[in-house]
Amino acid sequence: MRPSLLWGLSLTLTMLSLSAANPARSQTSMPQPQRSPQPSQTNTGFDPSRILDLINLLGGSRNSQPEQQVDLSPDIAEIRGQISRLYFLLARQYAAQNQLPEACNALEKGYNAELEGYLRKRLRSRQPDSNDCYASEVKRISQLTGSPTALIYVTTSKGGLELIAIPPSKPTRPAGLFPRTRIGTKSLEEKVGLPFLDQSFLVQSNDNNGTPVRKVAYNVTTEQVDRVIFDFRNNLQDARSYDFLPQSQQLYDWIIRPIEPELEKAQVKTIVFVMNGNLRVVPPAAFHDGQRYLIEKYAVTSIPSWQLTQPNRPDRTLTPQILAMGLSESVEGLSPLPATKVEVETIASKVLVGKNFLNQDFTKDNLRSQLSNQKFGIVHLATHAKFLSESPQKSFIQFWGDRLQMSQMSQMNLVTDLLTLSACETALGQNLGLAGLAVDSGATSVLASLWEVSDAGTAPLMIRFYQGLPTAPSKALALQEAQLAFLHGEVTLANNQIKGIKGFPNIPFSIDARGIDLKHPYFWSSFTLVGNWL
Repeated sequence: MRPSLLWGLSLTLTMLSLSAANPARSQTSMPQPQRSPQPSQTNTGFDPSRILDLINLLGGSRNSQPEQQVDLSPDIAEIRGQISRLYFLLARQYAAQNQLPEACNALEKGYNAELEGYLRKRLRSRQPDSNDCYASEVKRISQLTGSPTALIYVTTSKGGLELIAIPPSKPTRPAGLFPRTRIGTKSLEEKVGLPFLDQSFLVQSNDNNGTPVRKVAYNVTTEQVDRVIFDFRNNLQDARSYDFLPQSQQLYDWIIRPIEPELEKAQVKTIVFVMNGNLRVVPPAAFHDGQRYLIEKYAVTSIPSWQLTQPNRPDRTLTPQILAMGLSESVEGLSPLPATKVEVETIASKVLVGKNFLNQDFTKDNLRSQLSNQKFGIVHLATHAKFLSESPQKSFIQFWGDRLQMSQMSQMNLVTDLLTLSACETALGQNLGLAGLAVDSGATSVLASLWEVSDAGTAPLMIRFYQGLPTAPSKALALQEAQLAFLHGEVTLANNQIKGIKGFPNIPFSIDARGIDLKHPYFWSSFTLVGNWL
């Protein structure tokens, strides 16, 4: 791709962003949203048809090989990334015209194109476009799991923070299960230096359950959200302090508070987030309403996009075979992880059924060999890893004497229901690493951490998670149960033992755990579930 064309595209995108950044506050509802024809321009900003024309011009060969996964050149990958920005603009314009199904489909295409640009691969969609923002799928999954589920798109831009929420239909219990607690406006302004924005949300909705709901805060920009996210992450990683609470409450007020009435009315128990930018690297589980954490109300999970996710539930009556591998010794200058030995051996022989390999046996060749000889429902890797925002070429999983680059993941044949990366970390930034791993590894879901976690705190969390997994309605609910066991003080570290694992005697744990309080969200909120949460 010639530099002049890329420069021209960047200029065009800038002009479109300026045109679409501040749509009129008086929204126009379309009398009959159409699924295919291009809408005409309204008073809501830039004409969506012009954005569609540019997308079609740049992506004319997008569907030339729809059934294949094709590697892209760097220039073409960059174009895919630019096209994603156009789709996000298109979604905003559709949403401003109250064409929410079209907006959801545009968001889906935007996230898919963004991941294609990051991975330098064309990805095959697993789900078609939807005419109801996947409300029928949300209803199906809610009934399947017995846990009313809501799908929430959260996007930030220069034009503001926008939510599209799809609650489940036909709640089975009376509304009002969770009390609402407001946070003082003045105190929030003093604590985080940002206005309390609840009243600035403009609403487009329908009172019927299962109908998509849109809410917008025009005066919340990406820069403001990023500032709060940066402070939130930094403060949350200090296990001796609760200085993260002001930011945690602000994020709750931006992302959860505006749609809380719909969540309560539908008796939601599980929230599935699709988020952009730096919102991908914060744990929604640790959002706080002033009295309780979000995890005390809902199980939470993230997906790269609905179209790149297969939300199918495995047979929970079958105990999954687990392949557990890891490093307890120091390699290549990285710190040792002494708790890994207890973690890997316990989950593979006492909690679940499977095989375990440590240190010298934790090699890429051995992983390939084990996967080729046997089908495992879970692959658990307790090691160092980094998933950077810049590119998959710089992201890796550490093995004994070698590293597995994320760009090599698709070659490992990791066809499994759950890939767990224990004691890993990701870098702050608009991180696509975990989303890319969930899409490109072959695993239908990935459980991994958002920062460098405590070795001593990770082992009991993993053991508690796997202990509840076989009987849990979903992986998301199993993770919630483990997190709550930490938060409520059921699982503790004392006298060189892990105590409080349901159904287990105290587990010997000769790791220095002095000063560790597992109730702090530093220990329980870092792990996030990405992909198929069922």
